[in-house]
Amino acid sequence: MRRITLESPVMSKPVLYGFPQSTYVRTVRLALAEKEVDYDLVPTGFSSSGLKELHPFKRIPAFEHTPLTLFETTAICRYIDDAFEGPALSPGDAAGRALMEQWISVINNYLDPPAIRVIVIERITRPLQNQDTDEAKCLVAKPMVDHAFAVLDDALDDRNFIAGNAISLADFFLLPILFYLRQLPEGMELLPRRKNLEDWYSRMETRQSYAVTEPPAPGAR
Repeated sequence: MRRITLESPVMSKPVLYGFPQSTYVRTVRLALAEKEVDYDLVPTGFSSSGLKELHPFKRIPAFEHTPLTLFETTAICRYIDDAFEGPALSPGDAAGRALMEQWISVINNYLDPPAIRVIVIERITRPLQNQDTDEAKCLVAKPMVDHAFAVLDDALDDRNFIAGNAISLADFFLLPILFYLRQLPEGMELLPRRKNLEDWYSRMETRQSYAVTEPPAPGAR
C-alpha cells in the first residue's frame, strides 16, 4: 500500500481513482467541483490492477495529491475542503461541524446500506450482470429507506441544506443516493411523500456541480 507522507509540499494535480457511476466517487467529485479544483479521474474498478496499493481493502474512491495518498470518502472530502481555496464546505462553528458529521454518519450507516447495497444493486447491478432481482431483499430494504427519508425530511424542515442553511459535505453524501433512487420504483413511491427532501433535491440539481458530475448510465464506459 502506498504510504501517506507529509514531508514535502503538495504540488501535483489531484487524481481521483474510481468510476463515475459510484455514489462515493460522485461525492468526492461534487466537493472538487464546488471548490473548482482541476483534477484527473482515472477509471478504476474493484478488479483493477494496482487498486490494493491505493486502498488496502480494494474499494473506491482513492485519491492522490502528491505526496499524499488517501482512501475513504469522508477523509478525502475533508482534505479537499481544507487544502483548496474556494467556498467552505464545512460549517465554521463546532456545533455546525458536529451536525454535518452526524448527518454524514446517518447517510452512510442507515441510508446507504438498504438504498445502495440492496435496492440499487438488486435493481440495477444484477440485471446488468444477467442476474435476477431479489424482490424479497428489496421488500425488506424499503421500510429502512423510508425511515431514513423521514428522519432526513424532518431535519430539512427548518433549513435549506442537511447541516444548515449553507451547503456542506453532508449534502454531497446524500445527493448521489437520491439520484439513483429517484429512478427506481421504491424511490418513485417514497420520495414524493417527503416534500422537504424533494425541495432539497430541486435546489441541488440547479447547481453547476450537479451537472458536471452527473454520471453516465450504469454499465456505460
